[in-house]
Amino acid sequence: MEFWLDNSSGTLTNLSAYCKSVGVYGLKFPTQNVTAFSDLIENVTNGRPSAPLTITFVKDTTVFAHLVALNRNTPLSLDIREGIRQSPQITGEPCFGISSSATSGYVLGSMTADDESYICEFDVYGPTAPDFATTNHA
Repeated sequence: MEFWLDNSSGTLTNLSAYCKSVGVYGLKFPTQNVTAFSDLIENVTNGRPSAPLTITFVKDTTVFAHLVALNRNTPLSLDIREGIRQSPQITGEPCFGISSSATSGYVLGSMTADDESYICEFDVYGPTAPDFATTNHA
C-alpha cells in the first residue's frame, strides 16, 4: 500500500516510507430508518457520507517539513494506492482518494504528536466526495 499527498506546491508526493498507519478509509453513510407499519422488513435511506482519515507518520524531519508547509485551508489531492499481491500500479489496482480542485479535496484538520509519531487527521472539503477507483488520482 502507498500513501500519496499533495505537497505545498500541489504535487502528489509519495509519503509511504514515513507512514506507520493509514487507518480505516472509505465512505461511511449514515442511515435513517424509513420502515412503514406495513413493511415486512426494515427499510433505510442513506444520508450524505463522511470520509475522515487518520494517518500516523513516523517522526522524521522530511515528513515534518512536508506537513507544516501545507496551507490548512487549501484542498489537497490524496491517494491511497493498494497493490494486491504486487506493487501498486497506475491502473487496474484499487485506490481510494480525490483529485483536488480550488473547491474540493482533503484538508489537514489536525496534526498532533507523541514520542514516536505525527498523527494527522484529514477531512473532506467541498462538494466532491473521494472515491474508490482503479486508476490513481492525480
